[in-house]
Amino acid sequence: MKISELIKREPFDRIFIETFTLFLDEEFGKSHVVEWKRKSFTNSMLMQQWYCNPLINSIFVKKVNPNVFRSINGEYLDNPLKPWRSLLQKLYLHLSQNHITSQFFAKYKIEISPPLEDPSNKLIIGGNTKIRMIDISKNIVYVILKNGFDKKFIDKEIYIREKFINLPVTKIIKQSQNALWFCEEYIHGISPNRMHADKGKETLQKVVERINEMLIETRKKVSLAKYTFRLENEIDVAVKKLVFVENNVKERIVKIKRALIELLDDFMEMKVTIAYCHGDFHQGNILANEKKFWILDWENSGEKQISYDLLILLLESRNVDGYIRRLNKIIQNNLTKDQIKLIDNWPEIDFKNGNLKKIILVLFLLEELNFYVSETTNSLFIKDSEQINSRLKIFEEALNFTYFQKF
Repeated sequence: MKISELIKREPFDRIFIETFTLFLDEEFGKSHVVEWKRKSFTNSMLMQQWYCNPLINSIFVKKVNPNVFRSINGEYLDNPLKPWRSLLQKLYLHLSQNHITSQFFAKYKIEISPPLEDPSNKLIIGGNTKIRMIDISKNIVYVILKNGFDKKFIDKEIYIREKFINLPVTKIIKQSQNALWFCEEYIHGISPNRMHADKGKETLQKVVERINEMLIETRKKVSLAKYTFRLENEIDVAVKKLVFVENNVKERIVKIKRALIELLDDFMEMKVTIAYCHGDFHQGNILANEKKFWILDWENSGEKQISYDLLILLLESRNVDGYIRRLNKIIQNNLTKDQIKLIDNWPEIDFKNGNLKKIILVLFLLEELNFYVSETTNSLFIKDSEQINSRLKIFEEALNFTYFQKF
């Protein structure tokens, strides 16, 4: 999530100040002052000046080394499906990262004292639960949990590296004493969906093979009743924590939860396969260069039905726009050859069995409801139900499908 979106959701300026001050104090062994201001052209002579451009999710100094942007530019530079958009993006990136014009495109200014060493080789980027500081001179990245966010988001990143030593993930170099940040190797590359078609498909297939190895290693059978009970309980707990959400929104969440569980009532005795999943397996969380590839951002990993990562990938489910259309394509089996291949090669998935496919999709919607409600429970978030409302509309529209009315 870019800083431009984070600012709408939370008091990102305050969170950044608190998070970064604590990190700098511990890592560099001295007290720091961090301030966040609206951009102005008057600079303090006593503090180091950094500029924040929320649209490119970047915080950097005026004479920054252009190479620091390599880690993020792969996300913006190339769009083979929409070449015209690539041209506009390249122009904006050039202007927003250029020594002369970057200040004009920045919206905020961050002041730091004492100054960080070698700032021109550093880039700070925002994230949903973490802030990252890249240092290309040392080939490292600091991954820092945002103040006020659940420590589980860091714990899970560390867990998968210790549990699954053969996964293609970045190597942790150092962990903090308070376990609120770690330092990992610096990588850069582009996502499969931003590569040219054949290369992107080849890379995605290799990544999926590694995900499937993890699923096979950790899979186990549980009753559908036991798994849905767990999801229901987690949703109920999360709803109670939604302190800033209106009661009518909470009522809609409960109504959707009940409707999904009712669809599964006749099948509660059957066994379902759960496994340790990535939890956010979209192509933006894959980076590759000519030699290697990596799977990023394991903060939402955990035990889910074994098809969870597959459906995240097929539905591009983190993107609200077009979600229902993509869901309908899966329901109607209106899929590409590559999508069918992914399904056919995924462990323990049989979409040719109509009832099983429907159970998998209903269970996935229940898992997704749990994900989005739980994600909204942070008490720091600004009182705005727009994000959760957009998701609830998707679930309500899906439940109106004739396909989900009867088994």
